[in-house]
Amino acid sequence: MTQVDDGEAKHVASVERALSVLQAFSAERPRMTLVDLATATGLYKSTILRLCQTLEVAGFLARSENGHYYVGAATLQLARLHQEAVEPAELILPALRELVAETGESACFNIRNGDNRVCLYRIESHHRLRDHVMVGDVIPLKFGAAGHVLEAFSGGKSPRHAQIRKAGYSISLAEVSSGVAAIAAPVFKGGGELAGAIVLSGPRSRIDDATLKRLEGVIIKAAQALSKRFGSTYLTYS
Repeated sequence: MTQVDDGEAKHVASVERALSVLQAFSAERPRMTLVDLATATGLYKSTILRLCQTLEVAGFLARSENGHYYVGAATLQLARLHQEAVEPAELILPALRELVAETGESACFNIRNGDNRVCLYRIESHHRLRDHVMVGDVIPLKFGAAGHVLEAFSGGKSPRHAQIRKAGYSISLAEVSSGVAAIAAPVFKGGGELAGAIVLSGPRSRIDDATLKRLEGVIIKAAQALSKRFGSTYLTYS
């Protein structure tokens, strides 16, 4: 029996096509016809039909009475297994490292604990001049960008909270430490549950108003990417 070296293994085309069918579904399009799937994947309808029939038998697709396909219950078991197998640090720390590499500033991940927030993970900037938040630090929610985000996306009712939800991020200037700026955005788990806030922070001498404006897109992109790693499709804020 001939063995194939893993290093020389090729992509299996039929598997890739089946995955492309599953990946065609989204929160915006949870139910799709064969024509919809053919358009989304670029595959022939005859190929789509065979793939859908196979996926339906395995429980990864289901079909409504009017012939629309939707993601099947078998995916729920995979989602549960994924959540049980993955440690949060394996998702969060790479995201923080990517932020630090891109911006040069410190990045951290905060969670809500009552009326406070806790720094759960942090990657330091390579600059000597930086803010000095540490893992495990507990800070009242009313101070800092992370606290404002956690309040806003867990039921905060003030006009400021509404504005943060609409924007998808919050900025704070010298609220926790003198001369320090921070920008934070929410991270969600599957089902839209708030997981925490991802934060960039550093001295105002480097993070001026123009830099903050640029970091708005950076922090939102990072938060959305991390939310996807958590299995969330809840990526709109208002």
